[in-house]
Amino acid sequence: MALSRKAFLALQAYRLLHGFAAMTGAAAAPILSHYSRRVKNGFKDFFGQVQTATGPVLWVHGVSMGESMVAAGFVAELRKRFPAYQIAFTTTHPDVYANICKRGIADLTAFFPLDNLVAMQRVFDRWQPKAVFVAETDFWPEFSWQCRSRKIPLVLINGRISEKIARFYKQFPAFAELVFPAFSLLAVQTSADAERLFNLGVTADRVKVLGNMKADLTPAAAASLEPFRNWLGPRRCLVLGSLHPSEFAVLQPSLSHFAESGVAVIIAPRNPANCDPWLKELQGIGLATGLRSAIDAGAASDMLLLDSMGELAALYRLADVAFVGGSIDAAVGGHNPLEVMQQHVPLLMGPNCRNFADIVEQLKTGDGIEIVADATQLQNAVKNLLADQKLAAARVAAADAVFAASKGCLQRTMQALSEIVSL
Repeated sequence: MALSRKAFLALQAYRLLHGFAAMTGAAAAPILSHYSRRVKNGFKDFFGQVQTATGPVLWVHGVSMGESMVAAGFVAELRKRFPAYQIAFTTTHPDVYANICKRGIADLTAFFPLDNLVAMQRVFDRWQPKAVFVAETDFWPEFSWQCRSRKIPLVLINGRISEKIARFYKQFPAFAELVFPAFSLLAVQTSADAERLFNLGVTADRVKVLGNMKADLTPAAAASLEPFRNWLGPRRCLVLGSLHPSEFAVLQPSLSHFAESGVAVIIAPRNPANCDPWLKELQGIGLATGLRSAIDAGAASDMLLLDSMGELAALYRLADVAFVGGSIDAAVGGHNPLEVMQQHVPLLMGPNCRNFADIVEQLKTGDGIEIVADATQLQNAVKNLLADQKLAAARVAAADAVFAASKGCLQRTMQALSEIVSL
């Protein structure tokens, strides 16, 4: 457990800097709370003032929306196997926090505390976790040291080790010594992630390549497709899924081209409330457009706006090409591409995919996805895929390989845990 002299000095310097930062943040909190939901809702949590546990605790931490998807599915499996334990969940993202609270996923939900000595000691004292799990990638020196010094198993699940992270810890090996030896297990998605850990000095016995857990957590789509098949007829189909208003505005110029080419387009707004204004806009430029709710009325249309909930994932099955939204709008960070991959359909996304960066990077490496940033690029990508069956089949095969390699990751992770964590 002893640290090298450099790592010890790095920890003390880190604690000193974080102490000053915490005092400055506390002084500015009354002002910041007017502008930040994270500060307004999480101020007490930041300083470790979390609810005290009433029983044994398993602590799960996830940051982004994509990581929270993994963490929520992992929590469900923990509950099945360890029903006597309370689940504590932390995040740094206010939307994730709200979602976890709304769905009642955890017994104890909090914003992740500031990584200083006082806040971390307080949280560990109040929860006294029997094991701690970090989803994908979020490394903190004090947090890691608390686990290590208290002999609490710390586990990375569905891990991603980016080149940026690896480069940082390679440049600052004292911090790498504070973080990585604390982990009992680093379960990562790919061999590239494992190789980066090995280059940082992590021993092979603590690293396992288990795939991507998100493949196990994408539910099978179920919806009646007959009305859509009747509407579609013999036409080729493009599905634009989970579009945000800014993306609709960017891609809208390509829609006339698709109508003229005989390609039917199903547009699924992320918020169905956008269907009515989008309907007026498309009809206003002369595009024959209808609503899913009126699909049985028999009126022919080139465009169909999905004003229903829960049907999109199944609808991808009818697509010849599918675009997943939230990925042009940088503020969103991309929605779930696995729903398209599950249906064996050529996949397009925009350039902003941080919520599913792990999957998208694997797809890029295998040429299982094409990135489009505007209407012209969308138009060209769809044209090429519809005209070249071999290209479309190759894209699907590459995406299928990524999906298949990750199936079973959740169970492999639970098996690996049973070998190192005694609960």
